[in-house]
Parts: sequence; structure tokens; C-alpha cells
Amino acid sequence: MKSTLWMVLLLAWVKVYAGAGGKRDSTLHWWPGGIGVHAGITGVGGHLAWKLPTKARLVLRVGGTYLAYKKSMQLDLGDSSIVELRPDFVIGLVQTSVKWHPFRKGAFFVTGGVGYTWRPDVRLQMTAKTLLDLGGIRMKAEEFGTISLGVRWSPIVGYAGFGFGRSIPRRRFGFGLEMGCYYLGSPKVEMDFEGFLETTTLAEQTPLIEKNMQGYRFLPNLQLVFTYSLFKKPIHP
Repeated sequence: MKSTLWMVLLLAWVKVYAGAGGKRDSTLHWWPGGIGVHAGITGVGGHLAWKLPTKARLVLRVGGTYLAYKKSMQLDLGDSSIVELRPDFVIGLVQTSVKWHPFRKGAFFVTGGVGYTWRPDVRLQMTAKTLLDLGGIRMKAEEFGTISLGVRWSPIVGYAGFGFGRSIPRRRFGFGLEMGCYYLGSPKVEMDFEGFLETTTLAEQTPLIEKNMQGYRFLPNLQLVFTYSLFKKPIHP
């Protein structure tokens, strides 16, 4: 999935410079004015930036972010009862957003946009590694079986935020801080059991679990941004 993210950025770059070979418009520049990399809660990534030909000091950004965690871990439940947890957590996001700098001489901005994620879910699988003793109930690892849990959101996400810093620095290099939040939509719970939980009614409680998770529709974002201007002559903002 990393390759998909970088392919999107590469195609955007190629399109930009393919358009730059023709007749240039004196007010609208199709090649990006700046490039940036960012790192934060939602992972690491990069973006391209264009100044829009308006007096409102607007900047268009196109980029992506990637974060993954899939390292297995073992959890001791006591009485030598050990289970293995295998998380499958990925944030793979491509997005476009517009930044507005309300003050001509200030670096403060507000931003909003929309994105697409090809992995709008988190997954967790649990298996037993030893004989389990759960409150007096003893069972072998093969009797415990496998528990697979997942939570899925919408692949289309909205974004709003604010911060300090310019995507097209007035000097060659720039630095910024951005805070915001993604809207993910209503979560959907997925459960699959192989073993003793197959004999329970836990799967029937899925609608109730989803109702109790309605507040988990937002993903906060806090990131540091490093930018580079592609032109010696500054393009404001």
C-alpha cells in the first residue's frame, strides 16, 4: 500500500510538469510552488502545494499519509494463561485540501479537505498459546480457538484543521505545525469466532456494540510539517 501512496504523488508530479511544457498562463501556474513532508499521529507522508490565483491567499495541497502496526504480542492473563494478539492497524490516506491564510503577513491558517483511505478499518486476532484458566474454566488452546475482531469506517473522510506555517515558504525552507480532525463516519463492528465463543450469543450483540461506539467517528491529527519552495522568487502566501 505504500507504493500506491507514492504512485499518486508521482503521477501528480508528472502531470504538473507535462502541463508546464505548453503555453504558460501569467496568473495560473500548473507546476507546484512547494513540496513538503510531514510526520505526526496519523503517520508520515508528503504533499505538493499550489498557490491559487486569488486575492484570498489560498493554497491547494495534494498528498498522502501512511502508518502501519502489525507486530504480534503475547499477553499473560495470570495462572500461566497466555494469549497472542495479532493487530492489523493501517492508516493509508490520500487527500486534497485547501489552506486559507487570513492574514497577509501571518503564517496562521485554517484548512479543510477530503480524503480517501483504502484501509478504513482496524483488525485484531487473538489465539491461545497455553492451557487457559479463566475464572475456574479450563480449556486447551485448540478449544479456545481464534477470535477475530474488526471495526470499519467509511473510506471517504472529511478533514478540518488549523495551524501555523506556509506550504510555499517565503525562503527556501519552512517549518509548520498543524492540528485538526478527520471525520470517519459511523463505525461498523465485525466479529468472527472459531472455538468456544461459537456457542455463545456474543455475535448477536453486534448492533448494541455499534450503538455504544457511535462516538468513535473522529480521528485527531497533530503533525509537524517541513516545506521546501521550488522557486527562488517567493510565491505568496
